[in-house]
Amino acid sequence: MRRGSLKGPLGSHDRPASALTFRLVLAVFGAVVLLVGAVLAAVWADSVPLAVVLGAGFLAACLNVYWVSRRRRYER
Repeated sequence: MRRGSLKGPLGSHDRPASALTFRLVLAVFGAVVLLVGAVLAAVWADSVPLAVVLGAGFLAACLNVYWVSRRRRYER
């Protein structure tokens, strides 16, 4: 087989589909859950340390969303 870009549509035998779309959905879901948790920790529980930890987790999840979306774009 020749090296380089693969021919054929995504999902065909020549170019199998990847799990990056599913990983992007999971990353977005995780970011939303962490954002909701950070807001609830700040407003409802009045816990600043928990809100800071969940806010840092939200920022890390946003970085993960960006990273997965860039990998998806590069793979196309």
